[in-house]
Formats: sequence, structure tokens, C-alpha cells
Amino acid sequence: MKKFLVFTAVLSLIQAEPNWEKIRHETVDMFQQYLRINTSNPPGDVRKAAKWFADIFAKEGILFETFTVPEDPRRMHVLAELKGMNPELKPLLLLNHMDVVPVDEEFWNEKPFDGELRDGVIYGRGALDMKGLGIMELMAIIQLHREGWRPERTIKFLAVADEEILGEYGTQWMIKHHWDKLDPEWVWDEGGIGSKDSFPGVSAFAIAVAQKKSFWVEAVVEGKSGHGMRPYKDHPNEILVKALARIVEWNTPLEINPVVDEMFNRLGEKIGGGQGFVMKSLDNGLVRFFAGGTVADASTSVNAMLRNTISLTMLNSGYKTNIIPEKATATLDIRLLPHAEPEDFLEDLKTIVNDDRVQFILKRTPRNKYVSDWNTDFFNILQNELEREKPDALVMPFMTIGGTDSQFFQAKGINSYGLVPVMVTEADIQSIHGIDERLSVDNLMMGTRIVYHTIKRTCGPNE
Repeated sequence: MKKFLVFTAVLSLIQAEPNWEKIRHETVDMFQQYLRINTSNPPGDVRKAAKWFADIFAKEGILFETFTVPEDPRRMHVLAELKGMNPELKPLLLLNHMDVVPVDEEFWNEKPFDGELRDGVIYGRGALDMKGLGIMELMAIIQLHREGWRPERTIKFLAVADEEILGEYGTQWMIKHHWDKLDPEWVWDEGGIGSKDSFPGVSAFAIAVAQKKSFWVEAVVEGKSGHGMRPYKDHPNEILVKALARIVEWNTPLEINPVVDEMFNRLGEKIGGGQGFVMKSLDNGLVRFFAGGTVADASTSVNAMLRNTISLTMLNSGYKTNIIPEKATATLDIRLLPHAEPEDFLEDLKTIVNDDRVQFILKRTPRNKYVSDWNTDFFNILQNELEREKPDALVMPFMTIGGTDSQFFQAKGINSYGLVPVMVTEADIQSIHGIDERLSVDNLMMGTRIVYHTIKRTCGPNE
């Protein structure tokens, strides 16, 4: 009888559902407090945010550590954990970054660091990128800890600095110096999102399992300088301009990688009809030849998922109006599909330019080509929880065209998944790094419930 009562008590802890209405006020208040801490990067000072997290964990009695980067003490990290009972199981890592991009307040209708609540919507820089997910993760583990819940698998919460400037003193620093404290089975990060209208005719949660690689290259031409009153043929500016014209006009070929293929397959099944057939058949060469261009032209984001892209981002040449300069430089932001090799793409680029006077200098060469498995316990449980909250929404793997901290874990072979579990509009998504960034209270609470239930099912005892 005693064993039965113990079993019943444990089972009740597993199955207990929090009073979400009671938690709602606290969650909103926490979110507003966090948004009011200005962690703009640059300068990237997250010390107040790190202390804010540390104070909360200390008050709740949750084990935590803080880390300060010696090279720049403004960069700090907070690592907390709910320790699992089975040391053989690697942890689930809840990853979020404290820094946000700067703002130009002149263009905002709301104050970017006031955490204003208006008509059920909370405004502030970082609301979606990514303080919202940080609060969802925080509130989920606080609630689990308050319940006295004991996980089988350790849950770790990691808030980092520097994500907005490539993470040298953020996630990369933690991986380099404290891998023994991380070493996760899975990472839950940002990268994907739920959208009502970003995909044709369907609401969808896009879980990022891969990302394009940032390959940064400078195109440089050097030659003779001269007086502007005596223009001569083939000076550096002229050579570079002609080369850049060929580069920006280059229509790189469409390529359907496995992640995009799976994403379009699921979209096609959901949409149905002729449009659905095309989406499901894009890996077919004939369908891609006749319809691929139309699909790619649907949006700049879709186009970027289907090919390697090049953006001309900076030009630097000259120092006086009447002097033809001896050097001209252009910066290219190249984004490669996961399987693409930088050296192979560079050879293709040189062929397109077809001019040995243009030199290419590599500034950032990516090596990560890892794609996270979308058939894991974590992915399947997360998908199930998303479908429970939004039964009509499609859940699909996704390749983000931007970079996140997940890339540094994937480079070590760790399955990492990017999703802010909310359901927003394309207009809301455009506020990321934009104007009047925001998140509704309903979305904040839905995301908190999803994080809570996913953690509990992923890391808890088998029910």
C-alpha cells in the first residue's frame, strides 16, 4: 500500500497541470522587467541582465553559476540547472541570448525599453529576439522546481551574451572554456517561429534544424592611380564595377536540400491541389525546371532557401573627387546552403567574374554542414505539444537563412532545434531587428505552456 501511495504521489506530480491564469501575471511582470534592461549590442553590456537572472535563481533555490569573460567583463553568462536522477542521460539545454540589436527610438511608436503593455501586447526590443523565449524557458523551470518535480534527464538553462555579433564571447566562449558543463543531448534555441501567414494558405510552426552558412568575401582590385581629368581604361574602379555587375546578375542554380525538401513535402500535403503537387515535387528536375522559378519568386525568403545567395553589402574606394584611386574593394555576404563547400562556390564565382585582376580575400569561411535530425524524441514531443496547442497548424523542419548560436553546437554534432513557440503574423516577424518589436500576452503564455510540457515529457520519467 505504501509503495502504491508513493507511486500515486509521483504520478500526480508528473500529470499535475499548473494554474496558468495564476502564473500569467507573474510571467508578464517578469517579461516586462527583462525588456526594461537595455542590453543593446553594441556595446553588449549584459551584466544587469545576468545579475537579474542570478537573483531570481538564488531566490527560487535553483542551482546556477555565472561566468565573466576576462577579455571583456561586460560579457557574462548564466547557467542554471534542474539536476536529473539519471547521470547517464545527457542534458537538454535551453539556450537563449541576453543581448539585443540597437534601436533608433525616433522611429518607434512605443518606448523600446519600457516593456509597455497595450491592448494585450507587450512592446520592447528583444520581445521576439529573443527575450520572450528566455522568459518562457525561465518560467517553465521555475514552475517545475516549485512543484518539486524530479527529472530523469538534467535540464540546463543557458543565457549568453554576444549572439548579435557572432558569439565570439558568447556561446563560442562557453563551448571553448566550459564544454564539460554543457555537453547536451539536444539544444533548444531560436531560429524558427510559428506564423499565420508566412506560408501560402497555412499556419505553420517552422522548427529550424539547419541554417545557411555565412561566407564573407572581399573582392579587391589594385592598380595605378591617376588624375580624374585624364580617365584611362581599366582602372581599379572600372574593373571592379564590371565584375560586380556580373556577380549581382548571376542567378545561382536552384538546389533542393533534404531539409527544404521535407518542408515543402509537408507544405504540399497540407495545401493540396496543383500548388501542393508542385511543392511536393520540387526535387524532380522537370518540375523544378518549369515551376522552380515561380516558387522561388514567391518571396525573398523562399528564394534564399532554394539557392546560394550573394549580397553586395559594402563598397570602398577613393579619397578625393579628382583622383582615380589605386584600389577598390567590395564586400560580399555569401550565404551557402548546408552542403555547399566554400572553396567550390568560390571557384564558380571566379568563373562568373572571369577576370584574374579581381582578387578574392576570404574573411569568414564556414565549415559547419550539420543538419539536426528531425526524427528524435525531442523533435517528436515538441511537434506533439505544438499540435496540441494549435491543432490546425502544420509543424515542419526548417532551414533558417540567418545564423544563430545553434551553429556552434551543430559544429560539434549536437542536434539543435530553433523555435520561438508562438503564432504570429509576418508583420510581427518583420519587427524583429525592426520597429515596435512585440509579443502578445497570449503568445507569451502559450509559449510558456509549450516549453513546460515539452521539458516535462522530454526529461521526465516515462509515464
